[in-house]
Formats: sequence, structure tokens, C-alpha cells
Amino acid sequence: MNSAALARDTRNAKASRGLGVDLRLVAFWSIAIVIGVLVVVPLSLLVVNSFRSVSVGDIEFSLKGLTLHNYIEAYSSPATFRMLLNSLWFAVGSMILAMCMGGVLAFLAERTDMRWRQAIPLMVMIPLIMPSVVKGIAWIFLLSPRIGVINQFGRWLGLDGPILSAYSLPAMIWVEGVSMSPLAFLLIAGTIRRMDPSLEEAALGSGASTWTTFSKVLLPLLKPGLAGVAILLFVRGIEAFEIPMLLGFSSGIFVFSTTIYYSIRGAFPPDYGLGFAYSMTLVAVTLAAILLYQRQLRHSERYTVVVGKGYRPRLVPLGKWTWPAWGFAGFYLIFAAVLPLLILLWSSLLPYYRPPSIKALSAVSLENYWELFASPALLNVAGNTLLLGGISSVAIMFLAILCSWFVYRTRIAGRKVLDVVVFLPYAVSGMVVGVAFLVVFLSFPNPLYNTIWIIVLAYVVNYLPIGTRFTNAAVVQVHKELEEAAWGSGAGFWTTLRFVWFPLLLPALVNGFLFVLILSFKVMSIAMLLRGPDSMVLSVYLWHLWDTGNPGTSSALSVLLIVAVTALSVLARRLGGSVAGGREL
Repeated sequence: MNSAALARDTRNAKASRGLGVDLRLVAFWSIAIVIGVLVVVPLSLLVVNSFRSVSVGDIEFSLKGLTLHNYIEAYSSPATFRMLLNSLWFAVGSMILAMCMGGVLAFLAERTDMRWRQAIPLMVMIPLIMPSVVKGIAWIFLLSPRIGVINQFGRWLGLDGPILSAYSLPAMIWVEGVSMSPLAFLLIAGTIRRMDPSLEEAALGSGASTWTTFSKVLLPLLKPGLAGVAILLFVRGIEAFEIPMLLGFSSGIFVFSTTIYYSIRGAFPPDYGLGFAYSMTLVAVTLAAILLYQRQLRHSERYTVVVGKGYRPRLVPLGKWTWPAWGFAGFYLIFAAVLPLLILLWSSLLPYYRPPSIKALSAVSLENYWELFASPALLNVAGNTLLLGGISSVAIMFLAILCSWFVYRTRIAGRKVLDVVVFLPYAVSGMVVGVAFLVVFLSFPNPLYNTIWIIVLAYVVNYLPIGTRFTNAAVVQVHKELEEAAWGSGAGFWTTLRFVWFPLLLPALVNGFLFVLILSFKVMSIAMLLRGPDSMVLSVYLWHLWDTGNPGTSSALSVLLIVAVTALSVLARRLGGSVAGGREL
């Protein structure tokens, strides 16, 4: 046993004799109990109440009167199967579209001699930064059957009907697919970048054509990575809320998330049992998809493409495909970024929406922005948003660093269970997490229901797995000899954490904090479900403005929200880069 370990054991023994406790164990079990209560209790209550005939005021943890009534009611309705079919088409369609767009852009950026290909990642970041609710509003202006700019252009060309109606399933697939394409790009580009090109060169040296090499060598090697991306995008599509809410809810096109929301928040009286049953079905679908992904990677060593020797990826000459490649990149830039941004800016400058024209320029003003800044509601909503994002981000990163340290730096029994419990919300959609917390705080009288604090707790649970993605990697990279040196000098657990771990992990903590803060600005589902009269945040307030017939002010708020999220994103990148957050991006 080395001197540091001996000193640590001696100090722990003294603590045990003097205080009767091991401070590390106290800290571990305190964290484990807090996280266990926050994660396990809400999900357990949701499971139990999905098997009870629940009425308003009757939500509780009780094993009496369990029944399949909610599931029978849900799956004996023809509307349920229409919803399931809509959800399947929406998730699969948006996944395929996102993979096609992101995959082509990733290949152009990483493996071709396309000029200025280094600009493609910057181009893709624009739709990544835009919140989904903002994208939905922008595409309503572009694809509205009557006033949409694109459909008006179609009528100018002589078409009788709209090119694509915003309030249709194909439009929902298009907008969600464009929204998810940056995530597809980031994941596929990373896989392509790490590939050793020697196998492709061997195929080309044997006389194979570029297409044969691509289809017979490159694609099979990419199979596990592409399968993982496809499953991840499918899960995100099946959980999506903002786009289906904006484009499908009013026209009666329901998917899982909007059906759950309507059952609990839209119906009168609320049909809690039906919402709980649909929530559990959504959990089953997402868990099945994640298990499928793990099974796909079980034999991933067969597809190993990164070796120990250095290499430089081979760039494919585009030749006659140069102009089509430029055309595709230009098409993506225009429809994924330029048109949505311009139409929102245009709408924000008008007292009431009018399609772009020379005549409408006379009505341009900053009135909507002045109205927003003069509104007491905006100040209250902005304060709620900063409070929600700030407190939840700090709490998440504090819990994340402790969890990572206990899992990767100790041998305490139960640390693996803690890791599983922390990761559990990652397999559950944000909508289901919101429903679970609704169940908890409806089951007993409490001062937190309908306040910002219930949303804070739900955010902590939902985004804690993302926080640990930052801290896990950072903790593993720090050598044990640093903490052992502190222990050998007589430092205790909290002293070591404060003066050794915290300074070394500060970049990861800051990046994680900013990333979660950005998500708190962008994501609407949890806050939409748990909001109260005094706990509205920016994303929900934006929806409220739109839903109450204020397109100008909602567009102005969309522009301001884009500016705020962009500023946070730039700050995050300057402080050390960003980590993709999976479904929440």
C-alpha cells in the first residue's frame, strides 16, 4: 500500500473512531438518496397510477384497485391507432430526411475536395442554435396555405393548390427533419473523420470504381455508426413536441407528445389515466429503441476502422459533381437557415403580418420590439427563465461532478446502481419526466405545484444525464495521483474536491452549465406541461403569444431568443467547445 493510500485509510479510520462515520459514505448516500427520490419516486408513481382509474384529486401511491382500464380505453380507440401511425410516420420520415441531409453534408465536409468545405460546419450550426418552437413559427409563415411565402410563389408559378401545407404531416416531417439534420451531421461527420482510408485505397487500387468502393466498402464499415444515428434520431422524433404542437395540434394531427399533453392539459376534465397510459407506452418505445441500439453495437469490433497508426483521410475528387454539391449545400443553407431567419425578421417588423413586397415596406417599424420591452410580462418571464436555467444548471453540474467522482474514483458498493439511476431519465422523454413530476405534486398538498420550482426539479432530473456526459469524461482524464497527493497531505474529501478537483474540472463544468442553460432556453415540453400562472418561461410565453394571435410580437420574441441562444452558444465554444447532447440538441 502506498503512502497516500495509507494516509487516506488512517484518516478515515480516525474519522470513524472520532465521529463514528465515514464522510465519503455520508456524502455518497446523501447524493444517492436525493437522486433516487428525484428519479425513482416520480417514475414509480407514474407506473402505479397508469394502472389505476384516476380522477382529479385521486392521484396517490396506492397498490389498491389496480386495473388495466386506462390501457384498455387507450387501445380500444381508433384514434389511438391513428396517433400511433402518425407518430411512426413522423419519427421515421424525419429521421430519414435528417440522415440524408446531414449525411451528405458530412461526406462533403470530411471526404471531398469541395472548395470551402470548412464552412459547412458553421452553416449547419445556424439551425442547431434555433429553438424548435422558433423554427415551427418560421415555417408556418413560409408554408401557410394562404399567406405562406413558398405557397404564394407556387401560385405565382400557376399551381392551383399549396406546394406544401404547414398544417400537414409531410410539413411536420420536413421541419423536424431539417431541425434534426445538424445532429445527424455532427454524429456522422465524427464517424467519417475517424475512418482509416486504407481499405478504400485498396479497393480503388484493385480497379473498383468510386461508387463500388462507396457502396461495398465505406457504407458497410459505417453500418454501426449509421444505425446508432438512425436510432437516436428516431427516439428524438418519437418524443418531439414543439413541431407537432405548432403544426399538427390545431389540425388534429396527434402524435405521442401532443396526445399526452392534450389528455392532461387540454381535455376538460383532464383524462389523467389516459395520459399516464400513453406516457408508459412512449417509455416502452424509447427503451426498446435504446436496447436495439445496444444490440447493434454488441459486435461492433467487426467494424473497427480506427487503428493505431497515423493517417490522413482520402479526399474524393468531385469532378462533374462539383456543381450539384454546391447546389445541395446552397439549398440546405437557404431552406434550413436563411429563409426561416429572414421571414421571422420580416414579420417582427410589421404591425400585422403581410407577405414580403415593396408595398409592405412602408409598414416596417420596431413597434413590436418596443411593445415587448415595455411589457411587464416579458420582464417576469425573462426573470423566470434565467432563474430556472441558472439554478437548474448549477444544481445539475454539482450533482454531476459528485456522481462522476463516486462512480469512477471510489469502490463504494452501490456506485454502479447510482450510475444506472442517473442515466435512467436519458431513456425517458422530457414529456414523460414532466408527467411524472405532475403525478408526484398532485398526489399531496404542497407549495411547489404551479411554481417555477417544480420545473427546476424536473429539469434537474431530465438533464442530469447530459451533465454527467461532461463530467464523466473530465473525471476519467484526471490522474489519481493528484487526489492521492492531496490525501497524503492530510486533505479531506471536501477539501480535495474544492482545491483539486474543482479547478481541474472547471472547463467541463462551465461548458456543461452553459449547455444546460441553452437547453433551458430552447426546450418547451416540460415547462409547457408544468407551468403555472406565475411560472411561465420564454419558450412557453412565445407559444402563448402565437396562440393568442400576436404574430408580430411572437416573431420579435423569436428573433430575441435566437440572439440570446446564439450568444450563449458562442460563449460556450470560446470557453472550450461544446458536447452534443443527443436528443436535446
